Amino acid sequence: MTAPLPLSSWHTGDRPRLLMVMPYRQFVRKARAEGFWVGAIWDPRLETPGYLDDVRAAADLFVTVDFRDRELLRRTLRDVATEHRASVILHLGREETMVTAHEVAEELRAEVNPVTAIRCLSDKHAMRELLARRELSPVAYESAPTRHEVPAAVDRIGLPAVVKPVALAGSRGVFLWREPRDRAAWTTLVDTYGYDGPFLVEEYLRGPEYSVETLSQDGVHRVVGVTEKVLGPPPLFVEVGHVHPAPLPADRRRAVEELAVRFLTVCGYRFGPAHTEVIWTERGPRIVESQARLGGDRIPRLVELAAGLDMERAVFAGLAGAPAEVPEPTATAAVRFFTFPPGRVDAIRGLERLQRLPYVDELTLRLRPGDTVGEVRDSKARQGHVIVSGSTPGQTRARLAEALATLEVVIDGTPVRADGRAEGAPAAPGTDAQVVFVGYNAAYLRAIDGSVPDGCVVVLEEPDIIRKRGLRDAASRFGCLDRIVPAHYQQSAGALDLAADLAAERPVAAVVPGLEYAVPAAAALAEKLGLPGATEPAAQALRDKVRLREVCDAGGVRGPRWREVHGPEDILAFAGESPVVVKPANRQASVGVQLLDSVDADGAARAWERTSRAAEYEQVPDRRMTWRFLAEERLRGPEYSVEALVRQGEIIFHNVTAKTVIPGPYPVELGHLLPAPLDRDTRDAFEAAMRALVAATGYDTGILHAEWILTASGPALVECAGRCPGDYLIDLNDLAYGTRIRLALIDLLAGRPVALPRTARLTSAIRFLAAEPGTVTAVDGTDAARALPGVETVEIDVEAGQEVRPWASSWDRAGHVIATGPDAYSARRRVLDADAAIHITTE
Repeated sequence: MTAPLPLSSWHTGDRPRLLMVMPYRQFVRKARAEGFWVGAIWDPRLETPGYLDDVRAAADLFVTVDFRDRELLRRTLRDVATEHRASVILHLGREETMVTAHEVAEELRAEVNPVTAIRCLSDKHAMRELLARRELSPVAYESAPTRHEVPAAVDRIGLPAVVKPVALAGSRGVFLWREPRDRAAWTTLVDTYGYDGPFLVEEYLRGPEYSVETLSQDGVHRVVGVTEKVLGPPPLFVEVGHVHPAPLPADRRRAVEELAVRFLTVCGYRFGPAHTEVIWTERGPRIVESQARLGGDRIPRLVELAAGLDMERAVFAGLAGAPAEVPEPTATAAVRFFTFPPGRVDAIRGLERLQRLPYVDELTLRLRPGDTVGEVRDSKARQGHVIVSGSTPGQTRARLAEALATLEVVIDGTPVRADGRAEGAPAAPGTDAQVVFVGYNAAYLRAIDGSVPDGCVVVLEEPDIIRKRGLRDAASRFGCLDRIVPAHYQQSAGALDLAADLAAERPVAAVVPGLEYAVPAAAALAEKLGLPGATEPAAQALRDKVRLREVCDAGGVRGPRWREVHGPEDILAFAGESPVVVKPANRQASVGVQLLDSVDADGAARAWERTSRAAEYEQVPDRRMTWRFLAEERLRGPEYSVEALVRQGEIIFHNVTAKTVIPGPYPVELGHLLPAPLDRDTRDAFEAAMRALVAATGYDTGILHAEWILTASGPALVECAGRCPGDYLIDLNDLAYGTRIRLALIDLLAGRPVALPRTARLTSAIRFLAAEPGTVTAVDGTDAARALPGVETVEIDVEAGQEVRPWASSWDRAGHVIATGPDAYSARRRVLDADAAIHITTE
């Protein structure tokens, strides 16, 4: 390999002579501006005739050849380079023909890089092999020469896995394989490209993604900057936007930059631009891939707007011997690509107004009324872009949000804005919109991880709870989680103070209550941001059982007699000689709830002591909280719950679950079965009761979990929550109905259409595991339980040496088993068999 020669050494006439393969028109102009004679070789299939005419007019020589015929390309390069005395052969275009061009360049001693370096940067498998040999940025991977070998490679890597076509570029065919049934969707995708192999199968790297832009000369790599990447929703990896420079901490920036530079050094790269993509995982930065070219997607323009450096011209200045000076950025620039949904374009609105915005640098829209919009499977299918810049990252985000909200395309009669919003609806996750969770819910995040864009979730959590539960590094546990923001929300309006900052950073698609204690704050935040939600009055009623009883009594919802109580005297006065329930009005998880068959003075005092002193150390902040209490008539009858999704006061999905509770004074759930085996009249009675409850509370949009007792007079309300139910009821619903309710709830709260089945396909059941109080000495039978027919899940929450307490709340259970069956009898039998197979020994 010969190092790049000084410009004076390449003179064979008036100017140095540069032969470029696939040079974009601005490359030709900028190379000419640096004094080069430029020959251009293009494949006429790859650009429009008008574009190629521009290249022809700018170049000193223009030659066309079919790049698919590699031998013809080799002969053409040799002949043209020899005939026109080319000093350097340079390829800065698409990767497919880079190795061929550099092989000829090396043969003619007209190269600027060894072909081994270009092969490493152009071939994803060669890159992975080099990184593995050098133990640099380790990633588990498998090679699959043909499509038929991909499933076996996926099995060896384990799900989820990323499948990449080795010989395709521009994110074409890159697919996240999350579960076995994804094979059909993946097959359809690769069929669209007519691609049979080879493939690379890699472990799924979770975390935010960046690219490192560099310029190299004589093996010295100068980092121009780090760019943040915005991806569309899985399972594809279509890039929908970039921000430069990436807003990330200095230590993370250094680590990302250093990894990219080490990789370029290891592979022997000597000269030119490189674009290295990196994901920040919980194990640190990991290289995704790298290319021996400038970043696409208008990244060079973002660099120029942010730092004043023309990277394209700097390449040719460096080729002439002048190393680039890399200035510090003084602004932030962002590009967003338009990805409107499929359909027919009826009209386009706001385009002229968007063009007039003073901070819009570039605007392209490749749509006209009457066009048919196809599905966006790769970067070529995107329908245009807009570039904006600002003096700060926050100003740039706000300007980008305004620009995207300005452009609207009417598709099949539905107006859709460029920020992803339908008319009157908020932006949904799929561009860079964020979903704000009030309250940290690991089960929810785990269930949606990989199914929503990485980094799209922001969690608001109490500072004390972040500390108690060790959540400072929680963002490293889930790809979808961007960060946890400290905020007071329990019995506090502190979270509302963050509304403006959240909206300024990125469009907020939805606000989701992650926990019981977060319901009022989530509703208030959604209202402040103009998003669908429960409404604040409804949320306050759902969070406080005293208020719930008041609105239900006024709205005609059947329930028990009740009274707010402030001490044992009130309990005794209310109970008389009747059985009662004593409970906190605004706690969760059956904490402090007691069933009393009879009440005397001593019993009332003991009940008040237990109820009023009930504690949840990790679930509530340390500051003083206000708790309310009530006593209720103890109703008799089987217990049920109804899970319902509601849109603008209308129930669009509901399920009735049969509940089993343990005997004794503490009504902790022992198991659930759904859908409950009920006759038609009883199902109709529950549906009517739910409609009355929605009307009485004024509930607008979201999810409800209402608990009922079926009395001789019909369903009577026990309580109702305005968040996803616990006890794995969402998982049971998903198994029974074939749904993904957590994702549906996000869509619902983002104003997007939601379609859910009306009937279940299976019956599902859960049984919670019990153990005698004491110290656990052994847990046996879990493998046997997992092997039983229909068993879906076996989870043990205790281990040897752990103390088991008597059941007084849901937190005291030792684990659970879940099973499914074709009917209620089968599901119940299977879950009981699994329960019987497990033995937790204590002493």
